[in-house]
Amino acid sequence: MKKYLLVLCVFLLVLVASLAAIFKDEPVKIVFVGDILLARGVGEKIETNGYEYPYDNIKRILKDSDITIGNLECAISSRGTPALKKESLLFRAAPENAAALKEAGFDVLNLANNHTMDFGREGLMDTVDFINSAGIKTFGAGKNRETAGKPLYIKVKGTVVGFLGFSAFPSEGYFFLEDQPDVAQVDIESLGEEVKTAKENCDVLIVSFHWGKEFDFYPVESQKSAAHIALDNGADIIIGHHPHVLQGVEIYNGKPIFYSLGNFVFDRQIPRGTDETVMLKVEIEKSKIGKIELVPLKIIDCQPTEAGFDDGVKILERLKLFSEGMGSDIDIRDSRGYISLPLFDN
Repeated sequence: MKKYLLVLCVFLLVLVASLAAIFKDEPVKIVFVGDILLARGVGEKIETNGYEYPYDNIKRILKDSDITIGNLECAISSRGTPALKKESLLFRAAPENAAALKEAGFDVLNLANNHTMDFGREGLMDTVDFINSAGIKTFGAGKNRETAGKPLYIKVKGTVVGFLGFSAFPSEGYFFLEDQPDVAQVDIESLGEEVKTAKENCDVLIVSFHWGKEFDFYPVESQKSAAHIALDNGADIIIGHHPHVLQGVEIYNGKPIFYSLGNFVFDRQIPRGTDETVMLKVEIEKSKIGKIELVPLKIIDCQPTEAGFDDGVKILERLKLFSEGMGSDIDIRDSRGYISLPLFDN
């Protein structure tokens, strides 16, 4: 009897190892989107049309992935003390939005930005609690400096994907205190070591930065410097946001930098380009970034919507223009963009 049990155990171990190897070879699909605002004008649309309204035209793609991630540009709470800034720039959305984000297909949300603390530390912790309770993981903010900068790890199909988030801007209207809730802020002196340490515990590391100049289509030197430091120390892809418009794409030592994905769910599309964005569909193969597809979108009445053929080509052509001299080659086919990475051993 013991002999049969031993044989069975060995068989099960071999089976588990074989399945793990098979899953490891399956591509991990990740969808990235830009800024998500659920307050102000978007909040008014939600009150009229329901919490699912912002995602109605796009949730099919959001759900067609292993991980879908965006930058949440507001607090999710019904309380908190407003920060000391213009009322029109204070963003807070109802707690019911958390479940709607999950239903739309979101798995992960970055909170390292300049609006997460719009309603104070109470509003920040409510945001984390409501989002996590809805089944969505968060990174880039926490109950103190240590937890705010802590990497998030998710294991999918045998591949461990890591996330780090940093804001280049301090929380507006607050003093930074190490033992109090806040967002993770970029420290260029420690950035390399933070990235290197995070990479030790995952196969692929995604670093998200909230940075840059609003409405500018080109990254500034501080963005390039931070991105290059992160990639030199183990990051595999950089995802940026905050400018509210698309910024150029760079390939640095065989690794992609998306300096800004622009808006995703947003209300005010006044300056040129704020109603245009791209959704990234990235595949991870054998612990490396493989295929990258760019899906051009237009924001219409606060809803991201797949751009038609003509608009889609125009959006991608402009992104290609913004990317000139950055080593990226965006291949436009059938109103979709494709980026092939060099065969670097990165």
